Amino acid sequence: MLLNFNGDDLNLLKKKGIKIEEILRQISLFKSGVPPVKIVEPATIANGGIKTFSGNELQHYIQIYNNIKRSKVVYKFTPASGAATRMFKKLYAFLSADETEPSDDEVRMLFAEGEKLAFWQEWNDACKRLYNQDIKALVARGEYTNVIKALLFPEGLNYGSLPKALIKFHKYSDRSRTSMEEHLVEGMRYAVGADDVLELHFTVSPEHKQLFEDHAQKLIKLYKDYELMVHFSFSIQDPATDTIAVTPDNEPFRKEDGSLLFRPGGHGTLIYNLNNLEADFIFVKNIDNVAPDRLKPDTEKYFQALAGYLYTLKSKIDAYMDLLDIGPTEKDLEDIYSFIYNVLNIRIKKQFASVAEKIEFAKEIFNRPLRVAGMVKNLGQEGGGPFLVEYDDYISPQIVEKAQIDLNNPLNVSLLKKSTHFNPSFMVLSVKDYQGKKFDLLNYVDHNASFITTKTYQGRPIKALERPGLWNGAMAFWNTVFVEVPLTVFNPVKTVFDLLKPNHQ
Repeated sequence: MLLNFNGDDLNLLKKKGIKIEEILRQISLFKSGVPPVKIVEPATIANGGIKTFSGNELQHYIQIYNNIKRSKVVYKFTPASGAATRMFKKLYAFLSADETEPSDDEVRMLFAEGEKLAFWQEWNDACKRLYNQDIKALVARGEYTNVIKALLFPEGLNYGSLPKALIKFHKYSDRSRTSMEEHLVEGMRYAVGADDVLELHFTVSPEHKQLFEDHAQKLIKLYKDYELMVHFSFSIQDPATDTIAVTPDNEPFRKEDGSLLFRPGGHGTLIYNLNNLEADFIFVKNIDNVAPDRLKPDTEKYFQALAGYLYTLKSKIDAYMDLLDIGPTEKDLEDIYSFIYNVLNIRIKKQFASVAEKIEFAKEIFNRPLRVAGMVKNLGQEGGGPFLVEYDDYISPQIVEKAQIDLNNPLNVSLLKKSTHFNPSFMVLSVKDYQGKKFDLLNYVDHNASFITTKTYQGRPIKALERPGLWNGAMAFWNTVFVEVPLTVFNPVKTVFDLLKPNHQ
């Protein structure tokens, strides 16, 4: 494929750290389209695709993890990029609408029950400072617009531009906590590793990095008297993960000044950030999924249990890899393939011509990153779910987004309806091989699992490419085991109104 890239184009690619071969691959993908995933069936408890813990198993795996965690490097990895603007979408809509008072039920509820919010007092103080009256007085006068501006705009709390991590989520008797602080408090319950260190890693936007660092310093001082060391680290999305935009005819899109247009590669680019962490256990949960202290025990228990189960699986895989290296007996191979089928839930399609080929294939299956992913019962949430997906040589457990499925196929629609569980992004990862060396996670990405979307740039149509999602395509060639976890571990805050719900009080 030959493209007319000029010197300025090549300089831009060099500055971003993007190779020309990568651009050619992306444009080729635009032209060929993204193939849908081949789902075989949803992973469920009934078909063995999702494991459940009995009470004794739960305690057993918790004990295993607690026995070894202080000798391990443990990280808590939290995707936290982006501003909280979408949290306040309906408030922005009110500001741009021709309304004197809110007609939306949720917006009206915010004014009626706003005193429940953790940031109410600061919001109230901002209104007094800006308008010499508190929220109730302003609302009584019908000045809803001013009240909202005091919350969202820079002259007030500037919540419309802050990252979610720095929004105050929960109110306690002594003070309120931000989402970032809640992740710290939660991490103290299960993620303290060797040398009593709590490693907290957040992925952040470049424009917010200083805000994160400043808040981290305040939190470190706040928790300095605890018998642990709190260490924060931050990473931003690498410009090398940006993707090229194209015209509807799949030609590189050029801006008014003639330069190429690049866009952020989406959530899946965080696999690059994750790839820079070297640890024995990595706990993963999104920035907006935190609960107040009274609801934290289930998160603590199940994260520890998932980690203990991960350690058990990893120990078994490592032992099998040693056997495969020295030469397994026929009985060993039977045990190995039984584990692959019954525990890792991988169904082999490949026909083996020899024992040597069978050994090599088992090595290939085992020598991968490993994750244990918690799944909650699906009560109608939008998002990814657990499925068994077909590849050339095997069928394996995968987290699949609806957008990856060909919904023109009636069979796929039927399988989607049979799905029982939902991905809350609640997982524990192992990223080292059986010899203790860190995997290069970029080698286990299914690049065909990208997303192509149609957008506009300054009124002109473009096609944009998002890299494979972090939970699905970016981890497609990992070994994945699904475990049911209770709904109490899933407390997302997608809108400000969610903070008024009982599970955030």
